[in-house]
Amino acid sequence: MIVNHNGASCLPRALDALARNTVEADVECVVVDSGSSDGSWRDMRELWERARVVRFEENVGFCVGCNRGADAATGHLLAFVNFDAAVEPGWDEPLRELLDDPTVSVATGLLLSPDGSTLEAAGLEVAPNMATFGRLEGLPRERAPREPLDVTAASGALMMVRRVDFLEQRGFYEGFFMYGEEADYCLRLPGRVVLHPASAARHTQGTASGPLRSPFRLYWHSRNRLLNAARQLPLPMAMWSMLASAAFDLLILGQNRNRQALAAVARGWRDGLRGMPRERGVRTRAERHRAARRLVSLREAISEQRRLGRV
Repeated sequence: MIVNHNGASCLPRALDALARNTVEADVECVVVDSGSSDGSWRDMRELWERARVVRFEENVGFCVGCNRGADAATGHLLAFVNFDAAVEPGWDEPLRELLDDPTVSVATGLLLSPDGSTLEAAGLEVAPNMATFGRLEGLPRERAPREPLDVTAASGALMMVRRVDFLEQRGFYEGFFMYGEEADYCLRLPGRVVLHPASAARHTQGTASGPLRSPFRLYWHSRNRLLNAARQLPLPMAMWSMLASAAFDLLILGQNRNRQALAAVARGWRDGLRGMPRERGVRTRAERHRAARRLVSLREAISEQRRLGRV
């Protein structure tokens, strides 16, 4: 499952890597084109004969794209791979093996730098402000775990699930558009999220969704952190999460110091606060407490950001 938006510079490499490096022969590739204007959705079968396109004229976002792709798919398992990621040889086999265990709900692999030497994520952690960050980010690949291990969440850039489970959960929450959907999905699940280090994908151009502190990303991150707090956490912790999120955004604005960034964060908070009341009823009290226990501490989250030079 690949969601594509103006991916002419990276989608061909993603499909080529999938065609060369997928072990399973009985496979289909659903490319969901989300309002591309660069013609990147055309001629998919010339890139890989197993690829087919589900096309939308408007940009429907990552969450809707994945969900409509899941509706169109026919396989027992769904693998989500970013359109700017190139899977390594044999990437699918370890993830399929993990899902043979009924206690595992999500299987994921390593996300790597373009040359494969540096870890971008060995699974995801979720901070008290509901931001996700890659485990072991920035460390040499040799520091990756040697054996499968449980993690808090998986990145949508490389994750595999059972299709029946994904549909029963109604897929990714479409109210997010993009960003934060993996944390929400993984925290909703009763089963385990497991990383297998023998599965990996390399980001071919950093990230195709734009710079880390672009107004586009600042808006969606600010908004969706608030919605995730309302959806997932008990009320006292949701309030604490909002304070942590406010402090984080003030820090980001202090580093950026431009009107576009300020406007994006302000709109994110406006829309996030407006949307929070309708999200409060989606989970039971027990589910909220279980999700809260899976978050890392604020001390751990700040320590990790300091290690990466972001604080």
